[in-house]
Amino acid sequence: MQASRKPSVARAAGRGAIAGLVGGAAMTAAERLVLPRLPGRRAPRITPLDARLSDAADTLGWEMSPRARTAVGITTQLLYAALLGAAYAAAMSRKPSRAMRDLADALLVFAASLIAPDLSRTRRPRRRGGRLARLGRRAAEPITVPRVFGRATTLALRALEQ
Repeated sequence: MQASRKPSVARAAGRGAIAGLVGGAAMTAAERLVLPRLPGRRAPRITPLDARLSDAADTLGWEMSPRARTAVGITTQLLYAALLGAAYAAAMSRKPSRAMRDLADALLVFAASLIAPDLSRTRRPRRRGGRLARLGRRAAEPITVPRVFGRATTLALRALEQ
């Protein structure tokens, strides 16, 4: 039995869901563990997603402990990431043009920003600092949680396609 040249949309979506889980794990680790430790960034005590989920649970009459709130938040992020990865892979399975690929990449990062927005910056007096300090601040500037998700998902999808 010979394999077809073009994979089915369902098979591509399955690979995309796995890639999305990889990207979601990277996104969650970046948002909750890595990026808050960078200079000039701070993590909120309760992430906005966790707070929204806790409010929804309170509306239904379910009081959540801090540990349960965090677990539900992480689980929701991973499920959302798998769904985004599946949709992205299904769109990429039809070999779109360069412009459509760029649009899909931008939509992937935007959709990730809805569930994991950028961490707030700390307010510090502006210091000129040395050349190396300015370079370090500029190098860490473009690292955002949605970009981590987008990059990790596309790399995982490419690895799964081979």
